[in-house]
Amino acid sequence: MKKLSLYILILTVFLYVPTINSATNISSGASLYLDHGCYSCHGYNGAGRHPIANNVSGIMTSETLFITFLRLRADINPLKPSNSMPNYSAAVINDQEAKDLYAYINTLTDKPPQIENIPTLKNILENAIRKTEK
Repeated sequence: MKKLSLYILILTVFLYVPTINSATNISSGASLYLDHGCYSCHGYNGAGRHPIANNVSGIMTSETLFITFLRLRADINPLKPSNSMPNYSAAVINDQEAKDLYAYINTLTDKPPQIENIPTLKNILENAIRKTEK
């Protein structure tokens, strides 16, 4: 009986601790996302000019790939970037922060409303259809 209680306690702690850590990581990642201005290109929900929500970006395939991308970007574009993605060396975002950022980005979802729920857009589309039918 004592062994069973001990196993249940160990299992409970084992399952509970990652939940605590992931909540902390996501909170830290959210702060990093805002502090580093990621939203300016990726949007507040990850569906901006360069979408990363819903795992649509190849760099979000794995945490390792994401961190490698951040580090390689710093090596490829050290002073004058050839594109708009900023450089994020380990001096700017350390590995733990990069993991936190990855965890947060994975929580982002893009759930655009249906056209039927946007009256103005629905009206524009209906008028466009009417004009092409004449």
